[in-house]
Amino acid sequence: MGVAFLVVLAGFSVNYGVDPYSVFGSKLFPEYGQPQERYLKIEWLKKHPDYNTILLGSSRIGVVNVDDINEYVKGVNAYNLSISQANQWDVEMHIGWLVKNMPQLSHIIVQIDWPSSYGSDRPGYALLDEIHPDISGRNNYSFLIDYLTLFNLEGLNTKINNNKLTLDRLKYDMDKGYWSRPFRDQKIVENCIIYRNNESSFKPENHRVSETKLTTINNNVDAIKRYKKLLTDKNIKLTLMLTPINHLMLDEIEYSDLAYFINQLVGVSDFYNFMYYNKITNNDCNYYESSHYRPLVGKEIIRTLFENSSADSEIYSYVTPSTIIPHLNFLKALFSQERVR
Repeated sequence: MGVAFLVVLAGFSVNYGVDPYSVFGSKLFPEYGQPQERYLKIEWLKKHPDYNTILLGSSRIGVVNVDDINEYVKGVNAYNLSISQANQWDVEMHIGWLVKNMPQLSHIIVQIDWPSSYGSDRPGYALLDEIHPDISGRNNYSFLIDYLTLFNLEGLNTKINNNKLTLDRLKYDMDKGYWSRPFRDQKIVENCIIYRNNESSFKPENHRVSETKLTTINNNVDAIKRYKKLLTDKNIKLTLMLTPINHLMLDEIEYSDLAYFINQLVGVSDFYNFMYYNKITNNDCNYYESSHYRPLVGKEIIRTLFENSSADSEIYSYVTPSTIIPHLNFLKALFSQERVR
């Protein structure tokens, strides 16, 4: 019994000391590993409720530096509330909290990923993706006990390794909400071809077309419809955009599924569509790996949203009910052309 107790106590001590998800504020390993963004960012916003603009989406929007907004619009006080693996269920839950707790809020920008999931069920990521207890209604101590008692080897290794690295370190600015990989940015600039050849996610054989369930698409669009109504009722501006995902991820999407999704979405709101083959998405040098674009793409997105308004360009289309038919015709021809590659 004594040995078992000591083993359990040691496990608790490791979880608290290493603090793989950074929920305890331990300084033993100062660099983040896989930070529990849903918890840490809400804690930050509780202490700093005066933001008037929020960027919201998955880790893909997490590389957008909110300081870039001030190049185009003065007086914007923005925070990047990116949360790992967010779908529109997550977005709706967080918008509900933001509306209640941020009195200065006037604008929310949501980056919408391809709707491959809905809800909170993400097997293997429970600790990383558990929503903040203020949103779920769970007791805060019960929430934190999970991070003390549940042992996750991957989370521990990620935290330790990111602190051991002196070069290829994942950098977080939690005060502003964004992340970056400066060393990888440097390597891509030095020789993108070498970088690309060494990154396994850029290999086409690792990507296959898969059908998306229409119920998943419908559930995500319904969530967007609900939070758009909430924001309209509160007189808070909502800007929607589809993620500029890499061409290899686009290759995984059936055109018929994409057309269905876009057709459903435009019935809810106008939006910016970056989610197609274009000079950004076709260029692997714009991505750390096939799943995440680099900060320079984020800067281009900000320029688009705050400078270009609704003027179409080479990298996006502004989709409305009056433009949906020509836009879908454009996408159909483009997908047919690109799939011949």
